[in-house]
Amino acid sequence: MKRRWMIAGLVGLILATMAVYAQVSRDFAGEFLNTAAGRALIQSYGALKSGYLHDVDDETLIRGAIKGMIASLEDPYSSYVEPRAAARELQDLSGSFEGIGAVLTAQDRSTGKGVQVLTVYEGGPAAHAGLQRGDVFLEVDGVDVRDFTSSEVADVVRGPKGTTVRLTMSRPGAPEPLTFEIVRDTIQVIHVSSTMLPDDVGYVSLSSFNSQRLHEQMVEHVDRLIAAGATSLILDLRDNSGGLLTQAIAVADEFLTSGDIVFQRARGVTQRIASADPAGYDLPLVVLVNEQSASASEIVAGALQENGRALIVGEQTFGKGVAQSVLTLSDGGQLRYVSFEWLTPNRQSIAEQGVTPDLFAEDTRFPNTISASGRGLKPGQTVEIVVDGEVVGTTTADEDGSFDVLALGPLPEVSPVQGEAIVHLDTDTALQIAYDAVVEQRASAMANAAD
Repeated sequence: MKRRWMIAGLVGLILATMAVYAQVSRDFAGEFLNTAAGRALIQSYGALKSGYLHDVDDETLIRGAIKGMIASLEDPYSSYVEPRAAARELQDLSGSFEGIGAVLTAQDRSTGKGVQVLTVYEGGPAAHAGLQRGDVFLEVDGVDVRDFTSSEVADVVRGPKGTTVRLTMSRPGAPEPLTFEIVRDTIQVIHVSSTMLPDDVGYVSLSSFNSQRLHEQMVEHVDRLIAAGATSLILDLRDNSGGLLTQAIAVADEFLTSGDIVFQRARGVTQRIASADPAGYDLPLVVLVNEQSASASEIVAGALQENGRALIVGEQTFGKGVAQSVLTLSDGGQLRYVSFEWLTPNRQSIAEQGVTPDLFAEDTRFPNTISASGRGLKPGQTVEIVVDGEVVGTTTADEDGSFDVLALGPLPEVSPVQGEAIVHLDTDTALQIAYDAVVEQRASAMANAAD
């Protein structure tokens, strides 16, 4: 594992932390009360506590005020994270959590409400109990969760190892709800999956950088592929929305033997955060990206592209070139606010621009969403979207006769074996183009070596 880049990276992170603590050490309480707006907020709080018709919850009021401050910034990347969600995300970052071993997704993807099982990991508690893909959550320990989001259900399903959670589920085709009692266990967070494509092309997908073990897991997968005979690699960063900067740097560094990786700019000051070490994988490499590849994914793609190490195939990336400082608050929640901008090795900003691929390839894995809306129906009438004789979406008209119907594509296919990638060259146009490109790249390298 390469370490040199971490010196600059840690210095940058330490300076950022020092800046946060320096800000907190200021007498902000005094400054707050010295402003008319600050005193007005305290007055409003007191009025609601003493005079509102119903009892009010202190935490709800104060967290609402924090969220209001963040909302006033009109910045999509600054936010307040509730304590429970913050604790869950910290668990995930550590590389493991205590739960049942199932991936959850929204049942109604247009609203995010209702939760179903996307996949069940082999050998985990949920698999042993008989939970299946497509099962829908009704109750968790007697609490009705039919209107919960997947994050909210995950919060109540997780718990200490060795404890039992009681789930009531509906299953397509089953006449009655099913009940499962599942003993929680330690579940590994794995954001890396891989497989071998034809002609010894190794395929590695990184679904997120939100794990402190991501780089370690990726190296394990790449080493296994090379041991199995891989002579070239495809690194798939599609739909990877980013995560930890340290992991992005470590991943990029594994494929670079020289050159800068990333720069940081804050309030007009630019500094180098990381440069590559001499050692690294030297196999021909193609990187896959799409419109949802963001932040840490763009750092990796930009570093490999501008150092001439990899061909980038896919769509223009998302363009999230800013990073947040994270302040853990006294209630256990987190304040995340934008404080840095990341630059590529050529000191180009990613923000609102993204990374431009060397070869454009549309992501065709999932069908386009079909939507329709209108009015003039009687309340309660049913509306269906029919494509080639198949009903792909349905809804009911509102009280005023209006309707909105959304037809979403099928759920992605996820292997029940953690770390096993499922890909289809015949239906994945971008992957096929990346495959052809890396095979050609390998042939060219072999020809040059022969000369």
